[in-house]
Amino acid sequence: MKTTLLFFALIAFGNIAYSQQTKQSIDYQYFRDDKSYYAFELFKDNSSGMDNHLMINFTANTSFKKIDKVYLKAGETELKLKFKLREETVKSDNPEQKFYPIIFEAKDLADKNFPCDAKIVFKLDNGTSYTLPFSACSVIEFIAKN
Repeated sequence: MKTTLLFFALIAFGNIAYSQQTKQSIDYQYFRDDKSYYAFELFKDNSSGMDNHLMINFTANTSFKKIDKVYLKAGETELKLKFKLREETVKSDNPEQKFYPIIFEAKDLADKNFPCDAKIVFKLDNGTSYTLPFSACSVIEFIAKN
């Protein structure tokens, strides 16, 4: 009985460890006040088979259909990210939040010598732009390790 219980515990632990390895979180930033909320999560999904890509889940509590432009900004320097919409649905228990999952090539950022203290800007189709902190050096370091 103890052997069986130990065996199932090891299988459960292995499954948890494996599932955590498939999605590697790189960065998460958000802004919230009385009226608005917007955020992004930057991660790499090893199970997708796209090793040279990074993924972003952008969310906001405003009405929009798509993201028109994503770029990094540090001082006068700007870097436009070429991205595509991911064909997946991000689920939330908050119906006010609208999610937009995108993917871009990691080399687009790794090949550039971009300043560490940057901002990421999401320009939406409704004309609204949202800006959040973005640690370009941490992301480039992550890309180099993986």
